[in-house]
Amino acid sequence: MECKDCHSTIIYPDGGDGEKICGRCGLVIDCTPSFQIYSQWTPDWHSNWSQEDSETIREWLTTLRAVSCQLNIPNFPYREEAARTIRRGKGEIFKSQKLSKNKRATVAGLIHLTLKEYNKMRPIKEISEELSLNYREVAKQTWLLKKILDQAQPLKIHRITAIDYLHEYAGNLTKNKEVTEQAEKTLNGIRRVGGNPVGLAAGAFYLACKQKKMKVSKEQIGSAFHISGRTVYMNESRIRKLKAKANLANLSN
Repeated sequence: MECKDCHSTIIYPDGGDGEKICGRCGLVIDCTPSFQIYSQWTPDWHSNWSQEDSETIREWLTTLRAVSCQLNIPNFPYREEAARTIRRGKGEIFKSQKLSKNKRATVAGLIHLTLKEYNKMRPIKEISEELSLNYREVAKQTWLLKKILDQAQPLKIHRITAIDYLHEYAGNLTKNKEVTEQAEKTLNGIRRVGGNPVGLAAGAFYLACKQKKMKVSKEQIGSAFHISGRTVYMNESRIRKLKAKANLANLSN
């Protein structure tokens, strides 16, 4: 396949969300979204266009889609958070001629800031090299963007629940929708239980794997969720006991 814009033959066949993306210039050749494990989970897709969106918003979201795919950034939660930030801060961002002058560099900076909020550090220099952008320009746009956003409303991530972590990490282990849905159902049943959301997500996923007789070890789950196997086991045990206690209470009633 050849890019219609730069005539490069380097194409990412799947992109970050089913797109066909030129690896050189970032042009979106085609888009066929694939929602592999999100059958019952329906968040607001801020990166999708609507009839009410202006041409300016569409231009920014198109740039975000192309840059995200070149960097292999997952749609959720990172690209969606970046899109939410664009929509939320559109007044301040669109008014800045310096930010609008180089959208790719600004979006690259936005992705860096978004990943940083999730403790997923990706250096500006690395991002710049992958996008064939000038490092100093991206660093300058990042600094300016953060300054403008902080003056309006500080960049703050809201999607850090156990269910969010489940959908972020479980896909690295399986594409079995039933297992993920079972884990999500368990998490919805213990919403008011405190604890580390990552650990709870991993524990619920481990319990679902056992229930569905899926062969995956607590160490494998721990590696995917970036925690220890012992933490996975302890959270699975805690969730199992909570469910047993809830079942007994229901029988008593």
